[in-house]
Amino acid sequence: MFTSGQYRVLRAISTMGNISRTQLVDITGLSKATVSTLTRELLDRNILSERELVFGQGRPAILLGLNAVSACFAGVSLQSDPGQILLTDLHGEILVQMDLPRICDPDLCVDQIATGIHDLLVQAGDRAGPLGGIGIAIPGFVARDRRVCLRSTALGWRNVDIVTPLKDRMKVPVFAENDANALVQGEHLFGILRDCPDFSMIIVGDGGIGCAHIVDGKLHRGFHGGAGEISHTTVFWPDGREPDRPCSCGKRGCLDTVSSLQAIRSMAQQRGLPGSPAELEMLARDGHADALGILHTAGGAMGLAVAQLVQLFDPSQVVVLLDEPFREGVFGAVMRQTMETNVMPRPDWETTLTLRETRHTDWATGAAGIATRQFLFSE
Repeated sequence: MFTSGQYRVLRAISTMGNISRTQLVDITGLSKATVSTLTRELLDRNILSERELVFGQGRPAILLGLNAVSACFAGVSLQSDPGQILLTDLHGEILVQMDLPRICDPDLCVDQIATGIHDLLVQAGDRAGPLGGIGIAIPGFVARDRRVCLRSTALGWRNVDIVTPLKDRMKVPVFAENDANALVQGEHLFGILRDCPDFSMIIVGDGGIGCAHIVDGKLHRGFHGGAGEISHTTVFWPDGREPDRPCSCGKRGCLDTVSSLQAIRSMAQQRGLPGSPAELEMLARDGHADALGILHTAGGAMGLAVAQLVQLFDPSQVVVLLDEPFREGVFGAVMRQTMETNVMPRPDWETTLTLRETRHTDWATGAAGIATRQFLFSE
């Protein structure tokens, strides 16, 4: 798609935003003549556009930026039911979107995705450039080749190649990724952590607990593509107890069995309590012993898992995405306190823990970001 020099220019502009040719020389280490040639080629291809003039000492500089409408990208999320398809521009802005029923039959799923993308392209019209690629966020294990879903309990898939038939049909690059990996890549490309080279993200949602890591500016997949499976780490308690609730993976003591929304709802129902985060947190604030116990158990287990993550990866930030009641209530407070208690004190630096909300479009936007990243960086 692009030369290695063009990729270096695109990476710099995507990371830094609108910048001048002089700044590109400093950032990329390329010569003035080379940068001039590369940027002219990208302007001719309509990938870059000239922006405002910046006045300073000497001649005014023209800033260069990505041309948002030079291409569009489809993001597909199968993380929930219904799933979602959307189109984004080169800046990650959503152009159009639609829900789609989550169909577990792979062939029917491909048909539905292809039809949905065609419909969205028609809806977008002139607002969308040519389709540059498709990303698919899947709840499950995806191979390093970003083609085969090795296993998805939610979809009932084992060793399913969802990419090849869709690629053959749509005639554009297609990439599949674990839903948490898709989310973290979207954050790294489009979000407020776009210039952060090392961070981890944990998602506490209806589908369980997801986790992904950006290490040295790139997604850390692990040898088999399964890095980040924090939900199936075994949680041991300071008093030696271990949760005895069985996990879907067949083990006992997994974090997913005590800190996921499903586990919290189950513990609440066993005690005759409402299972929603808002109602549980309200009862806890009123001093209800069972509600406090559930939230302390769930938040404490999550805090221990975050502490272990910090010790292993030393990220600059850990971002936990969860419902607002948990962020502001007992769950969040206990999680933060437990993490801080169990991380080895380091006088010279610390890891920032940030609690944030999730949006319905985050997974599909992240999936589109996979295709955008490949388009811009070839990685």
